[in-house]
Amino acid sequence: MNDRHQGGETAHTESSDHELDKAWNDLAHGLTAQLPRMRDESDHLIVELPEGDDDGTRPYAQFAGFGPGMVRAELSGNVYLAPAYVLTDEWCESLRTMGWSGNEEDEPNWYVERPVEDARNIAALVVASLRQAFGVAHPQFLTYRAWGRNADGAAELGLSASEDVPVEQPFEPMVLQPEDRDDLLAMIRMTLHAKYDEEPTVDDDGDVVLTHLDQPVWLRARDDMPAVEIFARVVHGVYSRRATAVDIGLLNRDNPLVKWSMRERTVWQHIVIPALPFAPGHLDAMVDVFLATMTATRDDLALRVGGRVA
Repeated sequence: MNDRHQGGETAHTESSDHELDKAWNDLAHGLTAQLPRMRDESDHLIVELPEGDDDGTRPYAQFAGFGPGMVRAELSGNVYLAPAYVLTDEWCESLRTMGWSGNEEDEPNWYVERPVEDARNIAALVVASLRQAFGVAHPQFLTYRAWGRNADGAAELGLSASEDVPVEQPFEPMVLQPEDRDDLLAMIRMTLHAKYDEEPTVDDDGDVVLTHLDQPVWLRARDDMPAVEIFARVVHGVYSRRATAVDIGLLNRDNPLVKWSMRERTVWQHIVIPALPFAPGHLDAMVDVFLATMTATRDDLALRVGGRVA
C-alpha cells in the first residue's frame, strides 16, 4: 500500500464522523419541527431513497397526522422492499425491540402511533432505524415528498425534493445480504477495491491484508458469526504484562469502538463489525477509524509498556 493509506488522517476521520452525526441530527431536528405541524389529516410526508431499477421499493419512512393530535410513522416493510434491502430476522427483532409494530400480513409496513407532543422521540426512532437497520450511509441520499395543508414546512428538512432528483440517478445499494463466509469475503474485497481503487492483497487464509505504519492489518470474515474483524499486532515484547494490562484497560475505557487485548507479551488492536446485513459504507468508515486510532495510539503504547512495534 502506498502512503495515501497510512497515517496523518486522524483529524480528517474525526471531522468526517462529526459531520455525519451532525447531518443525521439535523434531519432529526427537521422532523421534530415538521411533525407537530401535521395536525390535519391531509398532511403527509415521505422520506425515501429515490426509486431506481430495483425489483421492489427502496427504504422509506412516511408520516401522517390523524385523529386529535396524533402522528403515525411508518417504515417500509419487507413485503415491499427490493431484495437488497429486505431486513433479516435479527434486524426485524431489533426494530420490534425499538418499539415498531407491523411487518405482518395485516400491517405490511412497520408503524408507530404517538401523540404529536412526542415528535422528538418519533424523529429519533425513524432516524436510528434508517441509519442502523436499513444502512442508509448519509441523509443526503434521502429525498422527500410532502402534501397537505402544512406541506411547505418539509422544505426545512434539508433534503432534496424527490421530484427534483432524476429517476436514473445512480444510487448504490446500502446493504447487502451475504449468503455465507465466502460471499462475505467477496464483499470485503469489493468494498476495499472501491475504497483504494486497487485490488486488495489476500493471504492464504483468505484474509484481506492492508499495510499501515509499515505493518500488516488484517480484515477477516469471522467463522463463528456473521461479522468482519479488523485486527493488527500493534506492540510485542512488552516489559510487564501487569502494567500493560492497566494501559490496555485505559485504552478500552476511552475508545468505545476499537479494543485492545494481550496474548502472552503481544498487544493486538481489533474491531468487530456486524455483517448481517453487510453495509459497505460501515466497513469503509470503520477501516478509517481503525487506522486513525492505530496511528494515534500505537507508538505511545509501545513506549509506555517498553515494547516494540512491528
